[in-house]
Amino acid sequence: MTHRFLASGSTSGQPVACADLTSIAHGAGSMAGVGAVLGPALEEVRAQFFTAMAGDPGAIVAVVTRPPRPDADDGLLFVAAGGPLGGCGEASMFAGAVRSPGDGATVVFDTAGGLIRATDRGDGTVTLRMPPAARPPGTYVVEVGGRPYTVRAVSVAGNSFLALPAAAAGLDLGRPDELAGPGDAFLREAGAALAARTGERPGLLLLTEPVVDGATRSAVVWGERIVNVGPCGTGTCARLILALADGELTGGETLRHFSPYGSAFEARLDRARGWGILLRGRVDLSR
Repeated sequence: MTHRFLASGSTSGQPVACADLTSIAHGAGSMAGVGAVLGPALEEVRAQFFTAMAGDPGAIVAVVTRPPRPDADDGLLFVAAGGPLGGCGEASMFAGAVRSPGDGATVVFDTAGGLIRATDRGDGTVTLRMPPAARPPGTYVVEVGGRPYTVRAVSVAGNSFLALPAAAAGLDLGRPDELAGPGDAFLREAGAALAARTGERPGLLLLTEPVVDGATRSAVVWGERIVNVGPCGTGTCARLILALADGELTGGETLRHFSPYGSAFEARLDRARGWGILLRGRVDLSR
């Protein structure tokens, strides 16, 4: 076997795990290349965790690799039940806690979305310094079921989101167990319409509510008709970017971002790094 599992647990309510592929020399010059070279090994990780070990189908596995960049401690890839993911804040926090040499230490991860710096604060929380967003959010009108919807497109840390208010989609975040089916259907149709226009197809749906007193709630629907249990790290970043662009928050304010299941992340703009974002959540390890 080419890998070993280091730990499983949760980050702000989201089931996660961490696997180690650093024993494999890949020779790739980027994390995209690492993902291509290690494709069979990633499938081995996926099959063992989700099938042989009967892991939670909504979990995300952080897979540490040898880093292509000399300024990183580890490379980091992400695997879900349906296959590889572009990014994951919860799994990055979990990997940071697992790979940290001690309280207050920072681990630098090379990811497909850019460098992520994970600092174990020593109090059960981890802070991530996320890569800057690729560009400001775009606004588009697409047809779904013969009706026009105004949607936003946001890309951050390896994931691309299609965002719109939950009320506009006729969905109730107070009933999270009913969001997966209609959310997945909306994402498929709206994503196809957006891809036809822009050439890029978003992989996740971000259903939002307004920001009130620095707090809000969102749901993230992704692959295999799954609703994220945690607040979603990259989804939190996307929601902060929207809040700043729309004037719901100023650059110095912190967003408290809840999942529909009640757990939260805190996020704020990292003023020293453009659209870089500081993201904080709670990690629970069960090795």
